[in-house]
Amino acid sequence: MVTNNEIMQTSDYLKALVTTQWLNEQFLSPIWFGLVFLILFSYALVFFLMDKKRITEILLYGSLVAVALIVYDSIGSYFGLWVYLINILPIMPNYFASHLTLIPLYAMLVYQYTFSWKTYLLWITVWAVLFIFGFYNYALTNLGVFTYLTPWAKYVDFTLLLLEGIIARGILVTLLGMEAKRGNMASKASLSNLIAQPALKPSGNLDDEDKE
Repeated sequence: MVTNNEIMQTSDYLKALVTTQWLNEQFLSPIWFGLVFLILFSYALVFFLMDKKRITEILLYGSLVAVALIVYDSIGSYFGLWVYLINILPIMPNYFASHLTLIPLYAMLVYQYTFSWKTYLLWITVWAVLFIFGFYNYALTNLGVFTYLTPWAKYVDFTLLLLEGIIARGILVTLLGMEAKRGNMASKASLSNLIAQPALKPSGNLDDEDKE
């Protein structure tokens, strides 16, 4: 029988190992500095490009992406689908590098700059491909920062990342639509940026005038 005390002792031992490794091998290493620079650069870039008139809405979208990512990534790590080998901070699990920064930040740009479901689905797919197969499976894996532990784990990761992006936008469109129906003009304006509006059909009177 495994007792709570045994679990706590094992947890303390694991924490000590992680902290020791982080201090001796990861902290202030070139890769660690590279990750920190990438995070700071991404924050600065996204803040510069962000539509300040829609900042609350865009941040809410990013928060939905971040929360969903944390949930499914925790499950994937627990079941041994992937593992993080270098972390910004010596804490487990460590979500700062990607879950609370890179992935949500660049998802917010996709959300901001797409004006219909068609264009959003196209660019959110490109976003997911670049992150999973480019950033994670190639760049971070070759740098020894991250690795997939099974051949099919990257496809699971890609599918879940894509789904969470689609669901997050669907939630925002639904909420904005509810507010717009209740007369919220700001929500109407935001909704018009997310869903392409059909072109107005010329009236019959105008057609008659044109014939004349």
